[in-house]
Amino acid sequence: MKVKDIAKAAGVSPSTVSLVLNNRPSRITEETKENILRIAREMRFQLEMGSDFAEIKKAGVLGMVVPDRGNPFFSHLAGEVSRCAYEQGYIVHQCTTGDDVQHFYSALGSLITRNVDALIVIPPRTMNKENVKALKSFQKSGPPIVLLDRAAYSVFCDFVTADNKYGGRIATEYLISHGHTKIGCIIGEENIYTARKRLNGYCEALSAAGISYNNELVHYGHYDIESGRKGAELLLAQGATAIMAGNDLMAYGVYLYAEEHGLSIPADLSVIGYDNTALCDLMKVPLTSVDQNSDMMASKVIEVLTERLAQTEIDEPMPYRNYYFTPSIVERKSVKDKQIN
Repeated sequence: MKVKDIAKAAGVSPSTVSLVLNNRPSRITEETKENILRIAREMRFQLEMGSDFAEIKKAGVLGMVVPDRGNPFFSHLAGEVSRCAYEQGYIVHQCTTGDDVQHFYSALGSLITRNVDALIVIPPRTMNKENVKALKSFQKSGPPIVLLDRAAYSVFCDFVTADNKYGGRIATEYLISHGHTKIGCIIGEENIYTARKRLNGYCEALSAAGISYNNELVHYGHYDIESGRKGAELLLAQGATAIMAGNDLMAYGVYLYAEEHGLSIPADLSVIGYDNTALCDLMKVPLTSVDQNSDMMASKVIEVLTERLAQTEIDEPMPYRNYYFTPSIVERKSVKDKQIN
């Protein structure tokens, strides 16, 4: 890597490059310094990789905002999005923001200033009618956006998700088919799209089976382990013999509560989870869970964005669409027929 090569790429003199690389006092602007240092890093990378950095730069760049990589479902989904994107010539820059709305918007703004070609967004669970306005502004003025997994109130764009209502229904029907009628439900907050839909499915299944809905058998949590533990305590006190957990983390919390109180799964309590993550096979009793088809969701996200980015100004604008994938149950050992007394 030669000084004159950096100077040529940066459009400055070799002496300017030399001053910057040697950190010598000068009147060179910070912007020019940063540009020279960036080019120098890129050229060193090119040299060490033995490849043409100009070719590498041809890859498109997508931005992705994920609320929680500690959640095994989001971790797997984000990984699949990156893999599918790379196969189509894109690199994904991912930001993990937790459920802090300000952090979420800061991440979006940062990705947009880096000129990403498009954005893949999983809204935080704290997104609501009051704080969604800024997302609409990003949508109007920024690159294409696709919502993944969770919808956002009155934000109209491409949306890829599982049929959460159907998933909640088949999970509940599965427990009913094993003779359970006192079925507890541990779900996320009411304002979260996926939680509402899964609860709707739970209610539909009960109604279809002629089982009365009991508000005392529903516990709203935060899609985390502690919500499962707390929910198990409350629902077992109401006589639940089976629990539909809104995700595998909450199901794990139910397992922990059962173990702490000398209860056996599935002999004393049947449990079905949601997401079919790697966690299911790691539990002492492998967890039956609803699979969301997350691999296909990730593939569809990239397919939709690739098509949208390929459009030219003379093409007929693509209408926004919702894409729903059908969940299925992966049976393991956590559900047992209820014994008739």
